[in-house]
Amino acid sequence: MYYLVKLSDDVLESMVLAAVEAYCLGDGRRSGAAHLETLGYVWGFGRIEDELTVLYVTKLSMSLSARRTNNSVTPNLRAALLKNEVIRRWSPQLSLLGDFHTHPYEDLSQVQGCNGFEFSTADYASFAKDDLVWNESGNSPLMLAMTICKLNRVHTSIGGEQIRGNVWRFDVGEYRLWLNAAVGELDAQGNRVATGNKYSKVDLDLNSRFFNISGDRIIDRLSA
Repeated sequence: MYYLVKLSDDVLESMVLAAVEAYCLGDGRRSGAAHLETLGYVWGFGRIEDELTVLYVTKLSMSLSARRTNNSVTPNLRAALLKNEVIRRWSPQLSLLGDFHTHPYEDLSQVQGCNGFEFSTADYASFAKDDLVWNESGNSPLMLAMTICKLNRVHTSIGGEQIRGNVWRFDVGEYRLWLNAAVGELDAQGNRVATGNKYSKVDLDLNSRFFNISGDRIIDRLSA
């Protein structure tokens, strides 16, 4: 089975807003505090066409009760269930597709030094244990990770770059971001596994418009 993952522009924008806020301000802390990870859940539609599963993400809700640190984020296990019960009532046409979290790094060299835009072993392990997203998605849950770091220099860029089928890279002000997608599936023995990092069966289609201006810095505007 192969997978096509599409995100609405509103969902992508909300992911960037959450990633930047957690990176810059943490849980309300001022500059100098550690950059924090954050976590949320996504809803949308799924469709199977022969050997292709199409997942379209239309809604994102960040988890306010998750415990955030600079190198991990621990969900409140009841948060997804609580949110999903609300969505069932207000948007019964949507299904819980999976989760979203961020990977904050200090700078570009740090990301490049450890391939920080990839899913970690811990990401895969926690994903496999999340009974709700597996059950609600019909054993095809979606995991999305957005990596963020600060650039030393800001150059003009038009359009993001799909560096691999399941990974996009783009800039917003002085921040570089990557979005990585993986989909869970059951192996021949019925064990929960997920599509890999480098050799993925996922094609991530953002279909968005990215534009960054040379020298534009978001934090400079905040401190003006």
